[in-house]
Amino acid sequence: MIEIPRERRESYLRNCRILAVISTVTALFYLKWLLFDAVPENTVLYWLLVLAEIFNIAQAAGFWYTISMQRWHDPEVPNFSASRESVDIFITVMGEPMEVVEKTIHAARAVRHPRAKVWVLDDGNSDELRHFAQWHKVGYLTRSDHSGAKAGNINHALKRTSGTYFAIFDADQAAYPEFLEATMAAFDDPTVAFVQTPQVYHNRVENRVAAGAHDQQALFYGPILRGKDGCDAVFSCGTNVVYRRSAIDAIGGLPEDSITEDLRGSLLLIKQEYTSVYVSKVLAEGLGPLDVQSYFSQQFRWGRGGLEILFKRKPYSSKLSFRQGLQYSLSFIYWFTGWAYLVYLVLPVAFLTAGLRPVQIPNEYPAHFLPYVTSALATIIYASDFQIRFDALWFTLASFPVHAAALLSTFFGKAAAFVVTPKHKSRMTLRPVIIHIVVITILFGAAIYGTLTEGAIPSVLNNVAWAIAHIVLLQGFVRLTLEPERPRTGD
Repeated sequence: MIEIPRERRESYLRNCRILAVISTVTALFYLKWLLFDAVPENTVLYWLLVLAEIFNIAQAAGFWYTISMQRWHDPEVPNFSASRESVDIFITVMGEPMEVVEKTIHAARAVRHPRAKVWVLDDGNSDELRHFAQWHKVGYLTRSDHSGAKAGNINHALKRTSGTYFAIFDADQAAYPEFLEATMAAFDDPTVAFVQTPQVYHNRVENRVAAGAHDQQALFYGPILRGKDGCDAVFSCGTNVVYRRSAIDAIGGLPEDSITEDLRGSLLLIKQEYTSVYVSKVLAEGLGPLDVQSYFSQQFRWGRGGLEILFKRKPYSSKLSFRQGLQYSLSFIYWFTGWAYLVYLVLPVAFLTAGLRPVQIPNEYPAHFLPYVTSALATIIYASDFQIRFDALWFTLASFPVHAAALLSTFFGKAAAFVVTPKHKSRMTLRPVIIHIVVITILFGAAIYGTLTEGAIPSVLNNVAWAIAHIVLLQGFVRLTLEPERPRTGD
């Protein structure tokens, strides 16, 4: 989680805006060269490169705009003794280990609010969990019909509870005692439908997959969500969130027609002219995915859900402002990142095996490309308050098979099912990285073939270097499948 102390926020935001302007200028400088001055050599590869670069620059520009709009909320601690609201704290469970759920229940019971009631929403129908809840005087709800997945579980609970507000925690997300103290004051604005807080993974110090997933989300739960807040475009992330019950009633309950009910529900709330708030303060800690297969499963669900909303649920409406529409669009197009990375995988292989390249590379190429990539990296590093790790980029790019599968399954797959990210012991299997192994083999073979047939000339060495860079990035995931639980130092 990337937080900025209050005394540094003004200078931090000013510098983010300066870097965003510099990066925009260098990006336009490079794009002008690529589109109007570069000489295409292979038409197909050239336009693939152009599309990939335009996509990446558009994504980067969206990031620069977002970090320029950051807003912070520091709500005062409410006087609960003078208020009358009540809060239901929902813990959604679907077969997670008892030791995980027990910790979450104990944490929820310690949340400070005089009229809070903890409820376990058990879609796993566990007798052990039922007895545990009864022993600790915690509400327990289950259902025989498990339709609607997580949204259906919560809607079922809403019909049997009566709190003015309700908070949602996944089975592994242990709330801090001050969770409601830090969020409830935001509801003084009657248009606020929900308040979202960050997710962090406390098992990142003992599991490298959880660590990588945590690093990947650090930018999102830091400057990106603060920027979305500044654009009134915060969407619910499904856990560590508190809702106004009347707002959810206004949209007929959480939507059950999407596996990302949080994102879809956020859009429906905007149509009802509700707003949202992001409190960028860690108020709960949970468990990240324990192995690569679980991580890919999580990413696929998020990607498939987001793309289904984009293509099949008509997310845009007249109620969305331009800024809101832009922010939601940026969230949707993130799931095309893997397709752009595929282009960069193809380019060195095409040159090393067939001598094909997108453009004739004159000496001025570095003069146009390097300022853009340098300023873009500097902006990311500064926006992360110098906390970003290589893992953040690594986990995003190496997820390209998941991004591709999410898009293809959106159009050609069967109806998506909600799958809970496993919280059991990690599994060591190469199955989720078969594609990575194939791509590594192709890159390695192309590098050897190109060097043997053309010699160590500069153009070959340049493409071999790119191939090696891709190999280094992808092999990391292969190693993670075999050794996910090795502790990571430095946290």
